[in-house]
Order: sequence, then C-alpha cells, then structure tokens
Amino acid sequence: MRQMVLRGEIDNRIEFGLNIRPSVLEHARPAVEQGMAPGSDAGHVVLDRIVPADLSDAEALLDWLDLVAERYRELVSLLNNRPREPRSVPAFAWLAAALRAHR
Repeated sequence: MRQMVLRGEIDNRIEFGLNIRPSVLEHARPAVEQGMAPGSDAGHVVLDRIVPADLSDAEALLDWLDLVAERYRELVSLLNNRPREPRSVPAFAWLAAALRAHR
C-alpha cells in the first residue's frame, strides 16, 4: 500500500475496496455469525448483495482483499487517532471465499 501511494498510482480497487466495507459488514458479518457457507446458494445471494453480479474483474477485487483492505482501515484509524473499528477480517475472508466459489 505504501509503495502504491509513494509511486502515485491510481488504483480503483482501493476506492472500491473501501466503499464496500459497510456492505461487507452489513451482509457478510451476519453470514459468518450464522455459519453460512460462502459456497452455498444462500452465500451466493449474500455475495450479490455486496458485489455487483456484473463485476468484470473479480480477481482484482480478490487481490485487493488479500492485500490491503483490513490493514488499511486499521492504519487510517491509527493515523486519525480514532479508536479501531471492530475487526472485520472474518467478514472479508467470507467475501473472498464467496467470490472464489461463485465468480
């Protein structure tokens, strides 16, 4: 992430990854808490609530999720001297598994 910023790279995955966080927490977190399998039919329905079905590059989103999504949020909270938000790693891991299963 630091290298991307220092090089001045524009990467739409950053914006998309940050913007989907509320939706991930709203939909994927309950799926995790209910023990819903990401690869199930119900998991597919939840996935479609988070990520548009016509997303052309699910692989780029998966790369983003694996690389920086959670850590970036933690660092922003630290830099802004705000309390850390509740950990969302399980919800994002669920989203990544659902993407791999259905897209």
